[in-house]
Amino acid sequence: MKDRNETALGSRPETDTRDFSPESRGGFQKRLRQGAWVRSGASVFMWFFSLIAYGLKTIDWFAFAGISLAVIYLILINPPTLWVIRWVRQKRTAGLLTLANHFLEIFGYTAIIYFAGGMGRGYLTLLYPALITYVGVMSPRHWPFIVTGCCTLGLSGMVWLQYLGLIPDTSLPLRLPVSYSQQFLDVTIMTAGFLVVAFIASYTSGLLRHGRQQLKDQNRALREARDKLEAARNSLIEKNQALEAAMEKAQASDRMKSEFLANMSHELRTPLNHIIGFSELLADKQMGDLNSAQEDFLNDVLQSGRHLLSLINDILDLSKIEAGKVSLEGSELPLQSLLEGSLVMVKEKALKHNLRLGTRYDELPETLWADGRKLKQILYNLLSNAVKFTPEGGRVSLEARGLNGRGVEITVRDSGIGLQEAELERIFQPFEQGDNSASRQYQGTGLGLSLTKKLVEMHGGRIRAESPGTGQGAAFSFILPGRSEGELP
Repeated sequence: MKDRNETALGSRPETDTRDFSPESRGGFQKRLRQGAWVRSGASVFMWFFSLIAYGLKTIDWFAFAGISLAVIYLILINPPTLWVIRWVRQKRTAGLLTLANHFLEIFGYTAIIYFAGGMGRGYLTLLYPALITYVGVMSPRHWPFIVTGCCTLGLSGMVWLQYLGLIPDTSLPLRLPVSYSQQFLDVTIMTAGFLVVAFIASYTSGLLRHGRQQLKDQNRALREARDKLEAARNSLIEKNQALEAAMEKAQASDRMKSEFLANMSHELRTPLNHIIGFSELLADKQMGDLNSAQEDFLNDVLQSGRHLLSLINDILDLSKIEAGKVSLEGSELPLQSLLEGSLVMVKEKALKHNLRLGTRYDELPETLWADGRKLKQILYNLLSNAVKFTPEGGRVSLEARGLNGRGVEITVRDSGIGLQEAELERIFQPFEQGDNSASRQYQGTGLGLSLTKKLVEMHGGRIRAESPGTGQGAAFSFILPGRSEGELP
């Protein structure tokens, strides 16, 4: 693993001479303080046990006094170390000072074992594995083996000094004194155990560091992902705000356009009705006879005036719908008679062009709740379009079928000029026709289908166009849902 020799700070004390960053320095000092409190607390805990042992006469006054001095020593060595490390800037120096502090602690623990009875109290040597494990978790991976060597030196040194008579043999007061050969053997066995503990602590330390590094990497990736999501969210909010502002402007523009068209259409229609009315009087020769040229010119004026009036009426109706000024007036309509009456409106024009008109009804309901005037306008627009775009000798049919109580589908089908696939949606836009060229053959406002679509949608229905292709006819179908009284939008 890449961080196998790293300290608790993530540095390499043997080679890393970099200064602490403010954040890592504070974290390092915090961990040292916490470790000092834990070790000091453990030392006080051992002193209480020695006090109990002294009260039970398990140890004498000499042993209790020695353990007390060792505990005081273990507590007092921490503040100077913490104070010195507080002023250290380099990671390597701080690591070496920490290791030196552990060496001093090993001396104190060895003193406690000595005064408590030496190797005769072998269970006290568990202090060493505890320290080795602590160092293994908090320090580089090779430190537990260094501390193990120091523990072995301390323990074997204690036995040798007793053997040479340089210090009193504290195991003699015990009921079962241990021979020096047995003590040296115990030290050897314990050293093997310490090495096992050091290996486990070192390996566990590596796993912990690897896990911490992975966790840091994952947290960093999560923070980056969170920052990206936050930036994306802020960007989306800004875009939504911009879209809302643009939509409000577009709606305001549509309202102004519709109001302008409505006002202009009204202002244009009044004088235009006068022009058409006076032209009809002249064409009917109520103001005197006309020669053939005058009559032709007057008929052209009258035809153009009616065409212009039709355009203005369509604009006025469409602008009113877009401005929300048109409401539906529903009533129960006799459906079949309404359909047949609509055919009558285009019958004369169809006969003039030798077109055949046909009907087909399939399970048609007797009545339909809808706005009668607007439904007639829908049918007239579709039928007049079919008649206009169907050549001489063609056929136009009006079909209707019930939808099992869910409404009715009405279709106007013709054998006329047809539509290309790209035109099937475009023709429902205002001022659009299948042929938009300047030299188109069929005249019209380009508003009829757009107005028809609006009227169908006002009823809660939908309309579509179908055609096999140019010259193969077309079919316009719309569906009106079945409604009851008071259910119209």
